[in-house]
Amino acid sequence: MTRFRDWDGQTRKVTATGSSRNAAQAALKSDLAARLRAGGSGDLLTASSPFLALAAAWMEDVMLDVDRSQGTKDTYLRVLVLPFFENFTIREVTVGRIELFLRQQRAQSYPRAKHSRTLLGMILAFAVRREIIPRNPMKETSRMKKPPHTPKALTTEQIAAIRLAAREWRTEDGRMGPRSDGQVRDIIEVMLGTATRIGEALAIRQCDVDLDADPPRVHISGTLVVHNKAGVHRQEHPKTHESNRVIGMPPFAVEVIRQRLALLDPEDAEHLIFYSRVGTPLAPYNVRRTFREILRNAGLEGLNITPHSFRRTGATLLANELGMQAAADMLGHTSTSTTKAHYAEPDRRVKSEPAEVMQRLAPPS
Repeated sequence: MTRFRDWDGQTRKVTATGSSRNAAQAALKSDLAARLRAGGSGDLLTASSPFLALAAAWMEDVMLDVDRSQGTKDTYLRVLVLPFFENFTIREVTVGRIELFLRQQRAQSYPRAKHSRTLLGMILAFAVRREIIPRNPMKETSRMKKPPHTPKALTTEQIAAIRLAAREWRTEDGRMGPRSDGQVRDIIEVMLGTATRIGEALAIRQCDVDLDADPPRVHISGTLVVHNKAGVHRQEHPKTHESNRVIGMPPFAVEVIRQRLALLDPEDAEHLIFYSRVGTPLAPYNVRRTFREILRNAGLEGLNITPHSFRRTGATLLANELGMQAAADMLGHTSTSTTKAHYAEPDRRVKSEPAEVMQRLAPPS
């Protein structure tokens, strides 16, 4: 038995037993070493604590982080790692067990495995910062090889089919039930003309639009987010603060927005361009559901086309005609590497300029 000053500054009596004096002393020293690495904040987590207790403490810490958005925190709540490690202590989350877990996740999908790796690494890094464990075992695991991915833009034929199906959706004569109000049709045109994310397009307000400018432009200054408790609301910045940008719009998108503005009170500058029948923000998942029905009517079901495809299409068109930097600027990317890797489909057109340069610089003798 000894008295020990714990992590929280409180002195406590600590005891240990063993089959002999030396064994009891060794057990006491081991216990004191573990207490020295306890988590603090009253938790007194040790390496022998359940992993689920560590995950809960980490989540509490995340919720206090003002630099993380609520949407990010909601995503963290869906922790995929808990079922696998729920019966282990913190020290039992070893490199080998993590490797096995990640292989199982990777067998389902690369994004799932990547998300699980990130979250588990964050939880274990939290344990290191709290001096519960001396190192993060995630750093010793094998790197996951990302599968090859080529961004895919919509073809001219696909765009035409989507536009036609959107115009005709729920407009046929004799149809039972509510007729289409045309909003999803208009959202498609705006997304195609601005290469915005769906949440950004749905967050455009009357005050964000300047149709008298040359060219007419829209300020992308927010996005719609869905929180577990607060529902759908407008966030006062896009997905990232760097995505705050002003975009010049093509005439087809300008005309759609002009028609939407005509439905609003000019004095209500904060009113959204797109809104529900009761004036509230449109839920992105409802728009996506309608979009899937439009794709089905267009004969494009099962081709992995989503509203985000309009963003890739815009990036591809701009990159091919004006260069990758122009595409990155319109999408709100700080680097062209993101645009090139995830959005702009490679330009496979055969250009005559290289052949002309080679002919000029290396003509036959």
